[in-house]
Amino acid sequence: MPKYSKHCFSFFPFLLFSYVLIGFTIKLETASSSGLYGTRDSTRLMYNIGVIVDVNSNMGAMANICLSMALSDFYAKHPSYETRLSLQRWESLGAVAAAPAVGYLPQTSAEASFAIQLGDNLSPSYSPLLIRTTTPDFSLLAEATVSTLEMFEWNKVTLIYEDMEFSNSIIPYLTDALVNKDIQLSHKIAIPIFAEDFQILDKLEVLMSSQSEVFVVHMSSNLASRHFVVANKEGMMGKGFAWLVTDGLSNFVDTMDPIAIDSMKGVIGLRPYVPKTRALKNFRTRYKRISSMKQNKAATKLNLLGLWLYDIVWGLGMTVERIGNVNSGFLKEMNDRTWLIGILNPSFRGISGVLDLVNRQFQPSVFEIFNITGKRNRVIGYWTNDQGISKNNNSTSRNTPRILQAEEPTRAKWTIGVPSKKGFNEFVNIRSGNKSNDDELPGFSIEVFRKVWDFALPSATSYEFVNINGTYDDLCCQVKYQKIHAAVGDISIVASRTNCVDFTLPYLETGVAMLIKVRHNGPKDMWIFLKPLSWDLWLVIIAICIFIGIVVRVLERRENTEFNGSARKKLSTILMFPCQSVAIPQRDMVVTNGSRLVLVVWIFLALISMQSYTANLSSILTVNQLQPTIPSIKELRKSYVGYQNHSFVKGFLINQLGFQESMLKPYCSVDDYQEALSKGSENEGVSAIFDEIPYIKLFLAQYTTGYLMVGPTYRTDGLGFALPIGSPMVANFSRAILNFTQGKYMNSLE
Repeated sequence: MPKYSKHCFSFFPFLLFSYVLIGFTIKLETASSSGLYGTRDSTRLMYNIGVIVDVNSNMGAMANICLSMALSDFYAKHPSYETRLSLQRWESLGAVAAAPAVGYLPQTSAEASFAIQLGDNLSPSYSPLLIRTTTPDFSLLAEATVSTLEMFEWNKVTLIYEDMEFSNSIIPYLTDALVNKDIQLSHKIAIPIFAEDFQILDKLEVLMSSQSEVFVVHMSSNLASRHFVVANKEGMMGKGFAWLVTDGLSNFVDTMDPIAIDSMKGVIGLRPYVPKTRALKNFRTRYKRISSMKQNKAATKLNLLGLWLYDIVWGLGMTVERIGNVNSGFLKEMNDRTWLIGILNPSFRGISGVLDLVNRQFQPSVFEIFNITGKRNRVIGYWTNDQGISKNNNSTSRNTPRILQAEEPTRAKWTIGVPSKKGFNEFVNIRSGNKSNDDELPGFSIEVFRKVWDFALPSATSYEFVNINGTYDDLCCQVKYQKIHAAVGDISIVASRTNCVDFTLPYLETGVAMLIKVRHNGPKDMWIFLKPLSWDLWLVIIAICIFIGIVVRVLERRENTEFNGSARKKLSTILMFPCQSVAIPQRDMVVTNGSRLVLVVWIFLALISMQSYTANLSSILTVNQLQPTIPSIKELRKSYVGYQNHSFVKGFLINQLGFQESMLKPYCSVDDYQEALSKGSENEGVSAIFDEIPYIKLFLAQYTTGYLMVGPTYRTDGLGFALPIGSPMVANFSRAILNFTQGKYMNSLE
């Protein structure tokens, strides 16, 4: 190794490390100009790196661990290198004035403003050895943001940003990108760095009054945490609102407060893509172990900025080793590109991916689009400048379709709410925790949902049922408040529930009818056989029989000896002949033509009378004469009536049929219906029960006699499934319901 005399050099990185900006500067100094000297031990040349960092802060502690790990790992892998980097740490801003070039990690807003100003003064145009890990040129971030808005078909947006110089820089880039895509920027809202919750609330109320629905948020994680908690309390994180956050916040989602993360469920995030590699996994594991061993409670969870710090130190180590031992004359002639060759080399890949520098500023080439769902975030797609948005991070998958709304639940497992029922289990008979593949008899509605799910979402992973106590309206509200992804069961489609959910097409047609107990007026005495004909008709028939007998006796007295004899015999012949001619007709009963004519007329009349009698008697003996126990709806309002518990029928009886709420009684099962109708309104029961037709049919299938479905049928829109308002899955499920109900499976399932 050549011997160093007076000329040695030191270089210091400038580290501008905030929530949205990291910067490194490298500055060469000779011994005479800077007064700083590199040191050489017996075998190696040392290069000093000056860093100002508050190790007691969360971000500073994390950065300090990453820098130390980078140096340790780099020289553990390259023990034969003849150069060494050495970290020189300061913990105050006063050290900046004493050092020609230093690294700085701001922790307060005042320090952040100082760092931004310092970064501007040390811009690449001023200091050719400046490297910034995020750039004030937001053109790529703006393009990625607008492409995401375009994917979700959001044509009108509001920008919410932190009121500081760095955050303001995105506005011109975002404005131009929105104009190019014909997306309207309706409002720009600046929130002060130290804004209190009431000030944030005032800003949000302005947006709510302007009916804004889609928001792009560009701010630091500290302010954003409070912003989204306030927005959630005001109901702006639910259905009807969409949120997109840029990398200034997305990079730190994993390290935010759990309350803030819970408030941000459904938010779409945009951040630089970091490939998931084995090296990254190992680094995260070692970082967690080292931070625990040092008992550094201040250290925050590892994030993208820590990964970039680690990679930059490796790049610097390669750079100084490539330069090696040089003399002062060479230093004066050496250009900046030689110094940065180790980092600028596009083949250099770190644990955060390929380090891509444009004009000595970090430019992420790939952005990851993800949905914040709580503990685990779901990746929606990727954006690159040349390929646009794709499902996968490769060049063969393009034009990602609009696969979800920002407020749409996107967890791998859906939570399906079902009503908790004590009766009518033929429709819903399932308990919390049941999976999609459970082999049991879950009920008609659940079976339909399972078939429809296979039609609508054949690639979905799984779902889980959760019982919801309360009314069906409460069940629908659980969907509105994002407690569940969808509501399934025997849910009636009624207008009042459309304020909470959107319904699919009905899978079963229904209507409201009345169930009553009936009286059975069957035969009760031995003279039932006389009832088919009235008494006057019986007397007429008897008179005709006597008349026919007399006429035939007169016509046959000379020719037919059967009609002669004693007076008693003649009387019996007159009375018995009409009956005998009908019951036991014989060919030679009469001999004269006149008698034959009378006999034909008589038999014809007798047959007609017999058929009428037989029909009436059959009706009396075989058909139950069922009569309702109530005369009309008007009379029914004076009695107690029942309805199915938790059903919308209660409101229907009060609002449309005019019943008093005090006269209504809820019941849960078929057996409850039977017991209440049997007792009657006078004995703590009811006179009638109103319910939807499918439930009444179930009752009549079990109790076949003594009850009847009567009255007009009040039309309803049927039974359907409930999903969030505006959800694109409503159309998918509706199409699937049509395919299923019109197919061959529906009839067998019913």
